[in-house]
Amino acid sequence: MPVPPSGLLYEESPAPSGDNNDWLNYIKIGQRFDLELLSQRKIRCSCELLGFRPGKYVLLRLDEDAIPDSQLLVGLPLICRFLVEDALGECFAFRSELLHIVRFPDKIIMVNFPPLVQRRALRNEKRNSIYLPARLRLSMEKLDKPVQVDGHLVDISANGCRFLFKTPYKPDLIRLATVLVHIAHDVAEFNAMLHGTIRNARIDEYGLTAGIQFAAPEPALARLINAELPQQGIER
Repeated sequence: MPVPPSGLLYEESPAPSGDNNDWLNYIKIGQRFDLELLSQRKIRCSCELLGFRPGKYVLLRLDEDAIPDSQLLVGLPLICRFLVEDALGECFAFRSELLHIVRFPDKIIMVNFPPLVQRRALRNEKRNSIYLPARLRLSMEKLDKPVQVDGHLVDISANGCRFLFKTPYKPDLIRLATVLVHIAHDVAEFNAMLHGTIRNARIDEYGLTAGIQFAAPEPALARLINAELPQQGIER
């Protein structure tokens, strides 16, 4: 993710969150945040949300080797970002400053609870949440031949979808992999093979989720699936 220019959280001006606390509806303990220290070195790392007290502070756990101790200074300004994919498909971000540091037994930082949270859409169209069995064929340079994995589509639009599956592969390994998505539904009477590319991937409590961009728009199929299948959340 490129470093935003001074005064903005993103490359272009985002929309502020309507109710400053509505962003709390989209986060959960253990969620990964992107942390950027606004120091001369512009250090960025991933961290884990441990908790918060509205109006007071946010607690974040850093991996032990994520940031040198010498770079963690009380009063340092910073930016926190997190993604909400699902049907919303937005990036949230806020400016804050470092209030307190704990170095043992974990490296934990306390930052100011944000007075303003901004958000930006990750895509131009809203996706509907579904839970549709599907099969993915992965082609990667590090593999001698394509690998097929079973999983579920958890949302779809004309230009892409998100595919949830269990796999030993790390997110970094499958990013930019070419894929073939096979989806079928006897009742709704559709059977399609869609070519695409994995643009992003992450691991959460459900498994690995891959964001796939279709090689060509599929508006008719997306409309059919969203019309025929009820909106449904991910099954645990």
